Formats: sequence, structure tokens, C-alpha cells
Amino acid sequence: MTKKIALVACKRVRQQNICPADARCLVALMKREGEFERYRGEDASIVGIVECGECHGERAPLQLASLKGVLAALGETADVIHTGTCISAFCRHKDELMNYIKNKVNIEIVDGGHRYAPPSIFP
Repeated sequence: MTKKIALVACKRVRQQNICPADARCLVALMKREGEFERYRGEDASIVGIVECGECHGERAPLQLASLKGVLAALGETADVIHTGTCISAFCRHKDELMNYIKNKVNIEIVDGGHRYAPPSIFP
């Protein structure tokens, strides 16, 4: 059975094209790296990517509800939610956002995606 992943990404990062096409998360899943390593040896795919809804993330559950409706119309669902590295490593509202999501969904939530972010900007 394929593990179906919904990804929550930072709206600002996506709008400013800081992470073009969510490529880092997609490649990390393909290579089973970072937080996607947990799927090594099993089938897994990202079935949808939604934005957090902007700071402080209180609209993330609405975005996920919308995704659930779209997936249902396609005969699909999500088994697990991952927050993107843009949220897990850089969002100062991450804890609030995670709480908003946890209070509304009844599936596993994983904090993070890839580990391709540099540890520092300058040496």
C-alpha cells in the first residue's frame, strides 16, 4: 500500500519563489532523505501540497480541508501530513501552526521534510 503524504509549505516562501516548485521536498521524498527516510523500503507519494495560509498558520486546517475535498473527488486521501522544511526549520510560528493542525486532523503529523537547507548563510 502506498503511503500518501500531504505537505504543508510556507506561503511566503512559495510566493517569493524561494523554493522553486517545492523541488527539495519532492527530491528528498524520491531519495528517501531527511524526514522522508521513514518511508525507505515502502511506496510513498505526495498527493498534495498546501500553503500554511500565512502567519500564524491558523488557516492551515482550512487549506487541508480543501485538499481533502479535492482528493476525495479523485478517490484519494492523505495518510500523513508533513510540514515543509520552510516551516520546520525557519517559521517562528511553527508551534502555533502545528497546534492548529493537530487540533483538526486525525492523522499523523511529521515535523519536516528535507535537510537540504544550509546550516549557515556565510561561513
